[in-house]
Amino acid sequence: MNDTLRAVSGLAAWVRDHRDALVVGGLALTVLLLAWTVRKAIKSGRPDKWLSVGSVVVGFGWSAEAMWEIATQKLHLAASFAVFVFIVFEIQLATAMMRAERHQREHKHPGKYGRTAWLIAVVMGCVAAMAGDSPVEVALRLAVPLLVTRQWWDGLTGDGTDKPDDAITWTWNPRRVLIGLGLARPGAQDLFTVDRQRQILALARVSHRLHSTHWRWRRAWYQMRLRRLSTTADDEMLDAARMHVERVWRSADRTRPITGEDLAVVAAARAEAEAARAEAEATRAEAEVARAAEAEAMARAEVEAAQAEAEATRRADLEAEAEVLCARVEAEATNRAKAEAEAQAARAEARAEALRASRVRGQADATAQEWRRRVETAESAAAQAAQALREEQQRRHRAEAQVDADARVLTEEQRRREAAETAARRQSEAHAAAQAELDELRQRLARAEAGTPRRARRTTEPAAEPLMFHGAPVPAVPGVGASTVLAVLQAREDHPDHTRKQLAEHVRVSDRTIRAVLAAVPDRDLAMAGT
Repeated sequence: MNDTLRAVSGLAAWVRDHRDALVVGGLALTVLLLAWTVRKAIKSGRPDKWLSVGSVVVGFGWSAEAMWEIATQKLHLAASFAVFVFIVFEIQLATAMMRAERHQREHKHPGKYGRTAWLIAVVMGCVAAMAGDSPVEVALRLAVPLLVTRQWWDGLTGDGTDKPDDAITWTWNPRRVLIGLGLARPGAQDLFTVDRQRQILALARVSHRLHSTHWRWRRAWYQMRLRRLSTTADDEMLDAARMHVERVWRSADRTRPITGEDLAVVAAARAEAEAARAEAEATRAEAEVARAAEAEAMARAEVEAAQAEAEATRRADLEAEAEVLCARVEAEATNRAKAEAEAQAARAEARAEALRASRVRGQADATAQEWRRRVETAESAAAQAAQALREEQQRRHRAEAQVDADARVLTEEQRRREAAETAARRQSEAHAAAQAELDELRQRLARAEAGTPRRARRTTEPAAEPLMFHGAPVPAVPGVGASTVLAVLQAREDHPDHTRKQLAEHVRVSDRTIRAVLAAVPDRDLAMAGT
């Protein structure tokens, strides 16, 4: 046991020495865990549930850090002991939350475990606030446990709860206080309804005072005020105000207790009402019986009348059938001879018809075969046409796809051409600007050379022959020697891609000299000299 305590004390001392690093690492781990939780929550389709769990964990960590400071700095407990007790409130709150969730699933309300969770959250917040060193920290440590519990409570009771059997109702709550002070009204009412009710009550109040006062000057005052209120009221509002006043004036009579005589009158009226109700019931029953008997008699009469009509109709039908049979027998007797003759003729015609029918049947068979062949031909043609239509649709789809691809290529080519034109335009503008700047520099240089007096060089040597560059004399550049001009022209010819700075380094002269030589000898003259 001593070894365990020493190990725990050593671990606590190490944690105390590396507190800042551990806090940073814990925050980083918390951020990573929160990011992983958010990613998994988004994939699960319920991100609010996972974020709620993450917020509860972060809130518990905040409160646990406050309890660690209280245990180690306020109470001066040993670190080995504080390790086991600094999360006691978090364990109790988590236990109450789990029990409340189980009770909510089984009984549709959190029960006493929900109240226990709120009690632990309030106590934990108050105790954690005592570890604060400033009012802001005190408020923050007090608010975090309460907000965490509130968020958990909203998620638990979001779908509604059933009141337990031992539920109570507060006599005074914020809503009832607001209603009692006249700052709120029960139910959902819009601004128009509230303003209308206010005007009706004002009219009723002034009207009641007008009809109940005995002072003449007060009555004149109330009449003037009633007229002023009536200017913004309609007929329905005036009728409602009148009903309010009548209700007030009759309230005494309507709330007066009932005396013995009134009770007797009420009892007599109630007995008469019961007797009238019983008589009405009996009359209704007799009427129902009479109505049933009348309906039965009418039904019997209708049945008998229908039977009589059916019998008469049947007799008339039998007489007509007898007459028809007599006439038929006489007709059969006279027509029997004719029938035998016609039978002989019919037999001959039947033989002829049989022969004709055999020939027609043969023709029909041939025609049917021909039509069957035509149908098969038409079906094969329809199948070929359908195949051709499918191929044509495929070719059209391919052509449309090719047209779309060509349109995209054309659009891309047009975009590239516009970009190239824009770049060329910019390069031409830059070249024109550079040329203008070069011309301006040449003019400035010429003006400077014209305004600066030159000292005559003293030469003791005789004039030498002019230097030649590709068969032409080296042009004279003010302030630059002929040999230097020749060297610059030779370097320019050998290295046409070099810049002025690179040419200056190669010839070992200044950039200004290179600029003066190139300004005096344009590239066109160099090209002509080279040819």
